[in-house]
Amino acid sequence: MSIYIHYVPLSLILPSWKINQRITMIDREAVRHYRLQQLQQIAPDLILDINSYGKPIAKNEPSLSFNHSHSQKYYALAYSEDVQDLGIDIEDFSRNVRMHALAQHAFHPDEIACWQAIGFDPAFWFKVWTIKEAVLKAHGLGIRLSLKDLNSHAHPSWDFGVVDHPELGQFTYQCLQLPNSMLTVAYRQQDLTLQPLHFFG
Repeated sequence: MSIYIHYVPLSLILPSWKINQRITMIDREAVRHYRLQQLQQIAPDLILDINSYGKPIAKNEPSLSFNHSHSQKYYALAYSEDVQDLGIDIEDFSRNVRMHALAQHAFHPDEIACWQAIGFDPAFWFKVWTIKEAVLKAHGLGIRLSLKDLNSHAHPSWDFGVVDHPELGQFTYQCLQLPNSMLTVAYRQQDLTLQPLHFFG
């Protein structure tokens, strides 16, 4: 049982002059096409559909779960035939974000307290944010749920954990602090064991 992560600079998908520019709808379509190309290497006859939440699914490959994300500089695609409801999120540490203001709007009180206790460490902020995004993407609910109501139970030292929410259910997550980014994978499974993560580019 494994999760596979395709991780490349976004410049391999979009023209180099687009990097650090605003991503347009045309660019997003190029990224989606790239995702399809990568998935078709796994399942050549893949037919994509969307579920009731609008999340892309493999219509004719029900055992294949996948999700993708891009930051300003990197692209990540996660897929697995072993876990259900897979989600991934990646954020660059160089992202210009008003951390304190967004934390007040989107972080659970426990998350804010932990962040404050460790001196407002930026890496922890990105850990909390990517956990929330990955879990919501794994479920498919997206931002229909208030991020403030979702407690990631993120820990400054541990890179894994479980999110349990009455509307979403239970998800295991794993965070990876990369040299320039924070990447988090979330997935639903019964035994809550960590799955091996295999990177390729």
